[in-house]
Amino acid sequence: QNCACTVLLSPSARFFRRLQQTLMPPQTKALPIDGASVTTFDRFGDHRGYFNELYNEEKYDGLSAPGERWKQVSFSSSQKHALRGLHCSPHGKFITCVRGSFYDVIADFRDGSPTFGRWCGVLLTDKNKKQVFVPGGCGHGFFTFEDDTCALYLQEGCFNPAKEADTHPFDPLVNVQWPVPEGVVPVMSAKDEAAPFLSVRRPKLCGYAPRGRVLVIGGTGQVGGALIEAFGARNCVGTYAATPAEGMIHFDLAQAAMQPQLAIDLVQTVYPEVVCICAGFTWVDGCEREPQKANAMNNRGPAVLAAAAAAVGAKVVWYSTDYVFSGGSSLPGSGGSKANGVAAADAGGPYGEEDPPSPLNVYGSSKLAGEAAVLAADPSALVLRTNVVYGPEHVGKNFVYQLARKLGSGEAMNVPVDQIGTPTYNRDLADATKRLVEAGASGLFNVGGPEPLGRVAFAEKVITALGGRRPLDAGLIKPVETVNAGQAAVRPLASGLKLDKLRAAIPDWAPRSVAEAIDDWLANPHGKSLGE
Repeated sequence: QNCACTVLLSPSARFFRRLQQTLMPPQTKALPIDGASVTTFDRFGDHRGYFNELYNEEKYDGLSAPGERWKQVSFSSSQKHALRGLHCSPHGKFITCVRGSFYDVIADFRDGSPTFGRWCGVLLTDKNKKQVFVPGGCGHGFFTFEDDTCALYLQEGCFNPAKEADTHPFDPLVNVQWPVPEGVVPVMSAKDEAAPFLSVRRPKLCGYAPRGRVLVIGGTGQVGGALIEAFGARNCVGTYAATPAEGMIHFDLAQAAMQPQLAIDLVQTVYPEVVCICAGFTWVDGCEREPQKANAMNNRGPAVLAAAAAAVGAKVVWYSTDYVFSGGSSLPGSGGSKANGVAAADAGGPYGEEDPPSPLNVYGSSKLAGEAAVLAADPSALVLRTNVVYGPEHVGKNFVYQLARKLGSGEAMNVPVDQIGTPTYNRDLADATKRLVEAGASGLFNVGGPEPLGRVAFAEKVITALGGRRPLDAGLIKPVETVNAGQAAVRPLASGLKLDKLRAAIPDWAPRSVAEAIDDWLANPHGKSLGE
């Protein structure tokens, strides 16, 4: 005989079933210290309060240590403005704030580590649902913002004073930027105050210069890669958005446009001196199809990041384009009248910084709005307009790469015959950026190449410069008029950028010709090889 049976669950069983159905799995992201990570967990709450798991070996992913490694659980309580650390243990720690709030700091003291000498920080509170993993061999410390701030530690090994190696929290070699409010004297233990500098423990570090703190948003791109070269890789933290890159951390500019806290978290983690915002939506035709994405990545996102950077006193650099101008063209059907609220046509370039903008497409309009938004968020920011950027990069998608790839395989390439610009070598752009930052410059500057060239002439100069080193057949270039190129977005034709203001600000800087740039590129290869 068949019967329907009802299984009655106890209140606690019903609670945990609901819990399993409701909670999102923990999300772990790498920090700028090799092997360190921050985990965001979910929390179940109702009218009684809340419940959350502090660790679950079946849910926490590979960036955190496996559960069987935890050997000790510790708990600390601290008063407001207490500073603990920097304490260095051979064992890794997994840290959660269970009451109050503190700025948690990791400093890499591991010889041979790719991030030796770097530090980073994460704000941990009893509300923001974050945890930090500190690898063994790294210094660790925190500064509290509230009385009775409590921290819970899971440790990979048991505490052994003989194996601990404390370092002074204000060691100039590490140069931690503790967020101590003005006028506040942090409360420290006698032991921490007496801790030696790292160079006392390791005399070989005498004279070792502290790392710089340059945050490069879009470090995997051609401008970002050149900036990391110019400032020095040891001084930079680069970000990626889609494809993970070794030594870089994740940051999505489009997400930050919608969730500004993401930008604040990133800046609080790196605590940079300089923030270079290279990421953006630069696919011109794609911007026509996705104007919301264009404005998120080329306008709102950079402004949110600029505001977060300015809050910690960082210098902001953001990159714009000559597409804010019309290049002497007008929108189809406009008859030379206004479009999008700005003049639809002008006399053409090259353009100076004072020339009135007149964008023809969504890309140019979003960048023009971004210029105003970034400078409103931080009036001391640097906004650099550039155009036709080329040079070595990891992805290999700029015009010179496309030319070498297609012609090298014997494939013809359509090249606009009527688009004129001032092609910009990415290493020159990066060098100008560094010099302007060092000079304390702010506001709008043009950065471009020295030669006004049409795309066909640019291609021919590249082929000539490559010569026998990378022989390409110039006969495979097929000149086409832009109107017949099948492009979704209207392009400025007679464009390019004047460099008078830039040369006055940094008189020792000189952009390289196409021939000089190609010679430098081949002599100092980086990223993907030409022809790949």
